[in-house]
Amino acid sequence: MHTWTTRVPSPRRLSGAYIGLGVLYVAAMLGLAGSSALPEDFMAAEAARFAFGLFGVSAAVRAARLPHLPRRLRQAWAAVAGCFAVLVVSAPVLLVIGTSETADAVIHVIFVVALLIALQLFPLARTSRRGQVKTAVDALTVLVGGSMVLWYTAFDPLLQSGRLTVDVTVSAVLYPIGDLALLFSVSRALLRGADDTARRPLRLLTAGTLVLFLGDAVNGYLDAHDLMLGSNWQFYWWITTDALLAAAAVEQSRPFLTKTARPGLRMGRFLPFLAVIVAHAMMFEAAVKSGDFSPWGGLALGGAALSALVLYRQTLVQRESDEQALTDPLTGLANRARFRATSNKSLGKGATAVLVIDMNSFKEINDTLGHKSGDLVLVEFAEVLRRCVPASGLPCRLGGDEFAVVLSDLGSAQQAYEIAGRLAAALGPVAIDGKLITLAASIGVAVSAPGELTHDELVHRADLAMYKAKALGPETRWAVWQESLEMAA
Repeated sequence: MHTWTTRVPSPRRLSGAYIGLGVLYVAAMLGLAGSSALPEDFMAAEAARFAFGLFGVSAAVRAARLPHLPRRLRQAWAAVAGCFAVLVVSAPVLLVIGTSETADAVIHVIFVVALLIALQLFPLARTSRRGQVKTAVDALTVLVGGSMVLWYTAFDPLLQSGRLTVDVTVSAVLYPIGDLALLFSVSRALLRGADDTARRPLRLLTAGTLVLFLGDAVNGYLDAHDLMLGSNWQFYWWITTDALLAAAAVEQSRPFLTKTARPGLRMGRFLPFLAVIVAHAMMFEAAVKSGDFSPWGGLALGGAALSALVLYRQTLVQRESDEQALTDPLTGLANRARFRATSNKSLGKGATAVLVIDMNSFKEINDTLGHKSGDLVLVEFAEVLRRCVPASGLPCRLGGDEFAVVLSDLGSAQQAYEIAGRLAAALGPVAIDGKLITLAASIGVAVSAPGELTHDELVHRADLAMYKAKALGPETRWAVWQESLEMAA
């Protein structure tokens, strides 16, 4: 058992790989800034992408060989290594055939397709059939919103101008269409959630995909409005994407603490709302530009207001549904699912304690006074927990007469012992249906240093301590886990 006298820090140090990646990125940006936008100077950008390709292949192959990762995730990183291999192979090819916008376009399309295949392999959190459909609908909403942006900024202006040549189509239309497919894939992953082993790298992959989409969309807009300033600027976007994808591979090699699935990432929930907002904003702008605000301007404003109200109501319903899924309906405390999720999150950040609490003589209360009175006793016990557990802690009901508490970010183990003692002192006689009933419980306490134990290991220790407390008699007692309890069990 560990006892701390000072606050336990949990710093995250930058690895040498991150430092090397940062140096490479700065050098690439400086190299681009010193070259012109003429085709003969594209080799500076190609050289930078070649360097990122080598770095990315190395990092992705290393991630693909990590034995503790799920098989499907290792396959995904092998596919990402293939994306970077495209950059490595393209450099000598361009030296032979010469650089051109067409060659860059072909390489870029191959890179996007390879990345799209890799994203399909990333393992997502398990969910029900209805949950899969909901995620797909939300991702399609994002896709439709992105498609409207593409139509309004690039494709429609090109149709109107009559300049829809093959080269222009590739850069202004095909690029963003490929990026839209990537956007759909990452939106689906963000909304549904990833296996915990892939959660952190997925954030960087998402950022890289968004940068790629934004850069290609801007390129399409400039092409459509005949505002191209040269093509060298687009390499800034592409190289930034390369850097983010390489960082994701490096991040995958960092140690993780749990292997449990995570719900959808919070940032993903806002993507469908953002898509709807962007769509209505473009409709309103089009109405203003047309010079005839009536009737389309008013309809656009009314449609935006209706969409906002519907989306707000959907948000409230979703929030209520999420709370119900994580709340015990009788006591209003957190349920077992939230208990596990909070414990896992806390163990990854700092020192954590778990209290496992089992009420004493609850079966006799149910048998003599009935289940209605038993429910009232559980509600009263929950109120005691709320009063004794600080705001930083989480009181939970695991089921029946079994409760638990998660204490996060402890400065010392003594803090957990003080809360256990406070809870024991607060239990006593209460009036239930006109009868005096004594609340008593057995409390087991276990503490983990940052990253020392998993959730199941910590709860197991707290369980053993609780059984030790229960063996001391029917009165309220609390005990702390010790190694001797493992041998006794």
